[in-house]
Amino acid sequence: MKDFKWAIVTGGSSGIGREFVLELSRRKLNVIATGRDEKRLKQLADEVKEKFKTQVHTFVVDLSSPQKVKRFIEEVSSFEIDLLVNNAGFGLYGEFVKLDSEEIENMIEVNVKALTVLSHHFAKQMVQRRRGGIINVSSIAGYMPLAYFNAYSATKAYVYYLSLALWAELKKYNVHVLCVAPGPTRTRFFERAFKDQSFRTFGKLMDPKQVAFGAIEAFEKRKPIYIPAFKNRLISFAAKKLLPDRLLARFTAG
Repeated sequence: MKDFKWAIVTGGSSGIGREFVLELSRRKLNVIATGRDEKRLKQLADEVKEKFKTQVHTFVVDLSSPQKVKRFIEEVSSFEIDLLVNNAGFGLYGEFVKLDSEEIENMIEVNVKALTVLSHHFAKQMVQRRRGGIINVSSIAGYMPLAYFNAYSATKAYVYYLSLALWAELKKYNVHVLCVAPGPTRTRFFERAFKDQSFRTFGKLMDPKQVAFGAIEAFEKRKPIYIPAFKNRLISFAAKKLLPDRLLARFTAG
């Protein structure tokens, strides 16, 4: 990563995305950060410029709109992007038939389609230069069929499998792909997923700073998967190796 100059971080206005922007800036990369909250993005840009003296550009982008994703790609066409961090995403909690269909579609647009479109566009450029990388933020939810997090866990499973496939395909071009699969983290995720409902966080929430730092360290070591915290690694191992999917689904349904 020492030769990288420009990175894109989606969902950079808060949570793990914000910490990615700060950590990459600390490592002297120039960053393009996207998000929906213009005020938070401006505050982040000011902090980066004050602390690290690197370049930072912010774009208010709603990734649930294919037209706005396309426009964003056009707006950054003059930059040579070395690293793409697909961090933006959100979840929905509830019985599938009771969820709002438009919200489900928006979630798929952000978690799956925008991530895929951005990865495809910038990976082609990286392959031509024989240099670059992509970090895709999935979730341990992508390792199992989670009742009540039904469509969300499915989108994160897509991110997991796409990332591993790209890791295998692109390595011959010196383009590295990392899948990050955190567990419950102290972000704004739960506010949007649960709205006014009460929820359990399954213990102490992870620090987003630790997730971002660990992910970048794993990327530099050319690892294909990074699961922060032993507890999450244990959960993912059990989900993949020990318990049948149908049993996991029944268990999470209560």
